Amino acid sequence: MSTLAQPNDWIQNPRFDLFYLSFGWMLLFIAFVVFNQYYGALIIAVLVTSFIHRHYTFALVYGQKEEFDKRKWSYILLPGAFLVITAISLLLGFFTILLAVSVVWTMYHTIAQKYGLTRIYSRKAGYGKAWLDKAIIYSWFVYLFLALGEKNRDLIAQYKIGQSLIDTLGNYFHIFTLLSYVALAIAIVITILYVMEELRNWDKISIPKNLFVFSILLLYSIFFYSLVVGFVVFGFSHAIEYIAFVNVFVNSKYKKKVQSTSLFSKVSRKQWVYSGIFTVILAGISYAGININEPALGIYITGSSFLHFIYDGWIWKVSKPEVGQPLDIEYAPTTN
Repeated sequence: MSTLAQPNDWIQNPRFDLFYLSFGWMLLFIAFVVFNQYYGALIIAVLVTSFIHRHYTFALVYGQKEEFDKRKWSYILLPGAFLVITAISLLLGFFTILLAVSVVWTMYHTIAQKYGLTRIYSRKAGYGKAWLDKAIIYSWFVYLFLALGEKNRDLIAQYKIGQSLIDTLGNYFHIFTLLSYVALAIAIVITILYVMEELRNWDKISIPKNLFVFSILLLYSIFFYSLVVGFVVFGFSHAIEYIAFVNVFVNSKYKKKVQSTSLFSKVSRKQWVYSGIFTVILAGISYAGININEPALGIYITGSSFLHFIYDGWIWKVSKPEVGQPLDIEYAPTTN
């Protein structure tokens, strides 16, 4: 039976998934190509979207009593800890290193989210090997990372973080290019194995999953067009995925949950209204920060990014029924 005839294989529905989760980033890429004279405005729009998305995580943690109670003291103490770490990095002059770690972690975090969504599609379709889902996404990114380093050396050197990277690894960039050929061969083999696995499950093959995986590989190709545009569009895709997914998850979760003491249980009744207000307020704060004190905003974003990464790692595990059940993922019954 065709997956297109099975609405439950989509996270929300075809139109929603394809626009927000799979191919919504294409509009931004087209904008960069067609309206490149508005490059600065497009960058600001992406920064605002990114600023908004990470605060959805904070809302999930501090707005859901059941989640907050799981790691109460961690959620109380960690913000202060990262505030101190960021302040010390500025005083001792290693803020650039902290920023570099944040950039690298952002890339990993973005790929991990895409892998997580791929696993949701696999679980909903009832087939698929986790290691193959991960391998096809990560292997092509490793190839991308190795292949583009030496080719973009001059561009990377224009940025403070990039120059620090070149100072450390500059003499070894040619090795990255050689390794990229090995990475390409591995990525091709993994892709063949992935396709074979999909064909073995032809009777229930998931169109939503495979369109999503294709969108990821297509997104990677933008880095060959422009390293900067690729990075920006990559980050934007992560942000809109996250905002869309959280809204779907919360709406589904609290519709199925009769009793809850969470603030979200009330918000979910008029979710799109409150979500819209929340988004507009955060967009206003972000835009004000860019125009009033951009360095201070950058410091806040860098410090808070680590909280976002850590919190997301805690709350989004598809293997946990409390995460999967609102998405209509079935779990084997537990035995005592």
